[in-house]
Amino acid sequence: MSVPPYQPPPYHPPAPPNQFNGKHKTILGCGGLLFMVVLVGSIGAACSPQASVKTRAVPGPTVTETVTATVTDTPRRAPKETTPKETVPKETASAAERTKLSNYAGQQLQAAQDAAQAEGFFVLTSHDATGAGRMQLLDRNWKVCSQKPGPGKVDHSTTIDFATVKLEETCP
Repeated sequence: MSVPPYQPPPYHPPAPPNQFNGKHKTILGCGGLLFMVVLVGSIGAACSPQASVKTRAVPGPTVTETVTATVTDTPRRAPKETTPKETVPKETASAAERTKLSNYAGQQLQAAQDAAQAEGFFVLTSHDATGAGRMQLLDRNWKVCSQKPGPGKVDHSTTIDFATVKLEETCP
């Protein structure tokens, strides 16, 4: 009777052959990468306060009136020279569009944005007051240190910029 050859414990059977060749791996890898980019972009857009807050208001066109005089020449009269009158731009922002902007310093960023929108200001932005360039992904974790423009009468199309720091930090 012969003794079987020694097998070290535990015995691992050989791996099954791979069913994907190089072309399949490349296609799956690119598809997975594309899926991850779209997924991360969608989550970032949904969580970003910039998506709902950082809207850009484009000022409306300025209305101008141009008045010109036309003179017809007659044989009995000498021709008159006329010059067009100056174009006069009409004001696009009336006094009714200017509203009192409150002071939001010390408030939580999300609360300040909500209050500014309630006052009719919808062009809002924020930045890191420390200069580190951090993005405010969750507005509830940040507080307002200052704002531009300051409190007072402001046109609704003006961009309100909040300088912010994390809640646990002190304003510079």
